[in-house]
Amino acid sequence: MKKLMKWAALFGGSFLAAAFGIVVYLGVNRVVVIADTGNVSEVTGESDPEGLPGHTLSLQESAEEGLSIRIPMESAIGPENIIMENRYVNRQLVIYIRGATGFFYEKNRITGHTKSVEAASYTVESEGVTLYLQLSELYEYESILEKGYLQVNFYKPTERYRKVVILDAELPDDLNSQEREALCQIEEKLRTMLEAEEIRVYSATSRNGEAELSEKLMLAEQTGASLYIGLMFDRDEDPEKFGSYVCYSSRYYRPWLTNGSFADRMERELVTAIQGRAMGLVEVEEGILRELSIPAAVICPGYLSHETEGELLLREDYQDKIAAGISSGIRTTFEELE
Repeated sequence: MKKLMKWAALFGGSFLAAAFGIVVYLGVNRVVVIADTGNVSEVTGESDPEGLPGHTLSLQESAEEGLSIRIPMESAIGPENIIMENRYVNRQLVIYIRGATGFFYEKNRITGHTKSVEAASYTVESEGVTLYLQLSELYEYESILEKGYLQVNFYKPTERYRKVVILDAELPDDLNSQEREALCQIEEKLRTMLEAEEIRVYSATSRNGEAELSEKLMLAEQTGASLYIGLMFDRDEDPEKFGSYVCYSSRYYRPWLTNGSFADRMERELVTAIQGRAMGLVEVEEGILRELSIPAAVICPGYLSHETEGELLLREDYQDKIAAGISSGIRTTFEELE
């Protein structure tokens, strides 16, 4: 089996108007809400930007209720100038502020419950400023902008979500750009289907760089994930080889749901959806499947090296069927877990 260690975050954006304000909504990870904020008391502290790019951004601890911080904003900055990106695996919150100036952040500090932020920094670009916040653990957030502050309210995923799935698309170097995009499209289609069923999805997929195994395991632990699904394409020296298979580890075991039975269900649902050929299950002895303490499987829907199947994998209608089959297997598994 190919490496199961590469991952990335997929980003997207749209705008949404809410009854109590304006929401700038970018993908599932990025939200800015316009509403009132309160006052900030001052207790001086300093961030340690080790590992973060740019200049140190100072922190001030203050007596705030809950896990909230306030980030100063210049008066000309509106919600349309702000993009927030939650890098879950790295536990980083990155805030792009178009039109901001570096001098402003040299003189101003982040205030609030700054114990949730291990370090902070900023970089200055031609079109604005980017803030980097290294969080103490994985958080979701809600954000509110008014009166010169962006207030960020943190909360833990386990406080909001009961059904959580980790998706992890493998993007090795031997995939070309079209093939990489096809696999990411399957993940995104699957995400959309699952979240329509109120199943929260976190992506461990990265188009650039590699994740440490420990980071992926931490993502599963801190999100309270119930299931892990890896996605991959395969190639073979035999151009006639085709079909789908599912990898699993027998190390995870519950009397009512073993990894073997979970993998078998995922293959059956996939093959039914695509009307394809089942090649069976592959047990692995190493990698993330051996380390996870939740039902986990890596799904290969086909071979790029097969002329017909390789073309199908790149077609959007076929990707829809793949995502629908996997989604069906996940929904059925959650019904059993309940």
